[in-house]
Amino acid sequence: MLKAFLKDRLLLIILYILNLASILLFFYLNVPANTEFFYPISIGMFLLLVYLVIDWLRYYPANSGVARQLRNQDAHLEAYTEEQKGFKELLSKTVGEQSQKYTELKEQNKERLYFLSHWMHHLKTPVSVIQLIINKEEKTEALEKIQLENKRLHFSIEQGLTMIRMDSFENDFELKAVDLLSTLRKLINSRKREWIYQSIFPSIEFEEEQAIIITDSKWNEILIDQIISNAIKYSGEKDGNKKLVFQIERKAEHICLAIVDQGVGMPDYDLERVFQPFFTGENGRKYPNSTGIGLYLSKKIADKLGAAIEIQSELGKGTTVRIKWLAGKND
Repeated sequence: MLKAFLKDRLLLIILYILNLASILLFFYLNVPANTEFFYPISIGMFLLLVYLVIDWLRYYPANSGVARQLRNQDAHLEAYTEEQKGFKELLSKTVGEQSQKYTELKEQNKERLYFLSHWMHHLKTPVSVIQLIINKEEKTEALEKIQLENKRLHFSIEQGLTMIRMDSFENDFELKAVDLLSTLRKLINSRKREWIYQSIFPSIEFEEEQAIIITDSKWNEILIDQIISNAIKYSGEKDGNKKLVFQIERKAEHICLAIVDQGVGMPDYDLERVFQPFFTGENGRKYPNSTGIGLYLSKKIADKLGAAIEIQSELGKGTTVRIKWLAGKND
């Protein structure tokens, strides 16, 4: 900061020294016999030093406060000079205006999300009614297809609601010990018809009776279900029987889950962007059901849960998604 202070006053110091030298030169030319230079130079430099010290004492508090705030530290801005007071007033005015605009935009966004959330909840009613009608009718191939599409519609609505709820994630979040095996069995059983319809055979590979992880049970189910949905979607595009393997492994203080599918896979150049919102890549051009939402939500939820997620894929052979949680203690 001292270096910056001297740099700002460099022109003043140079002009002061030039002025002092000019005065001494003037008296020397008018009184050649007078050769006393040291005393007036000492007085002049002493007065310059006094001025710089006083100016530094007024410069330092305000600028040190600015430096601390730039480092995200709490600091109060003290203004001593008229210039500093003017900038402080301008800063307060700008911050006030921006805060007001931010509050207005936040309220507008909150209102939009409120109406969107209610609209999506209303959409769930006809979806539920359709499911009730299907359950009462005699099962046919056409009804099976309608039921499958209805379930996809329900899943899409839930995706939308999940995106809305992400803004208030902290209000609906509870860390506790959760058995990953129980979660996987629950999610697999909820999709029995899809496994059969898409000729996919799910299996869990784990030698222990429990795989306890530290997470939020509800959000963790949403996280895994998004990945399962993607695996079913892109495995279903291939003919014949396919496998979907859930490989669980304990690594030191963590539990790792690898979800391995035998779907269409994706090219290497798409992998860097798969977690971006609404990015569908090469598969999005081939398969109209691609939305680019599932993996984006998975990444957002994993980050908030403190879990690590990564993806590997080979075009035409399948995709592997790995998730890592902090391990808890078994019962």
